[in-house]
Amino acid sequence: MEIVEEQKIREIANKLIEGTKDLFLVDVKIKGNVGNQKVLVFVDGDNGISIDQCSHLSRQLGAEMEEDEIMEGKYTLEVSSPGLDFPLVLKRQYAKNKGRDLEVELDEEKLEGKLKEINEDSIVLEVKSQERLIKFEEIKQSKVKVSFK
Repeated sequence: MEIVEEQKIREIANKLIEGTKDLFLVDVKIKGNVGNQKVLVFVDGDNGISIDQCSHLSRQLGAEMEEDEIMEGKYTLEVSSPGLDFPLVLKRQYAKNKGRDLEVELDEEKLEGKLKEINEDSIVLEVKSQERLIKFEEIKQSKVKVSFK
């Protein structure tokens, strides 16, 4: 049942942010059991997303979810940016992180390097001064490496 609710929430969220060109929906997750669930909505922007934008979207989304009676029982709605520890899911997120260090997990290896380029079906990662072309379909997971230099 959660998949149906996630899809409905995804549709509402996309409708609410479609007028804001630089915002995009990354993911929707529902955790917990019926009557005590947490709805997590991850939204990002080409130039980041502010707390005000998250809270505004949360109010709008919550109102529409209540009106459409999407969730059964008590739930908590949380709208936020995915954060640096959240894997990159969309090509648009790669574009936003161009020039940053990534940790990219492939089937057989893990690579760390600077994201140099984003193409239609691949990225270019600079690994130890050598550029490596990696197709999106080869990537199991990518995360931005946090540096405290």
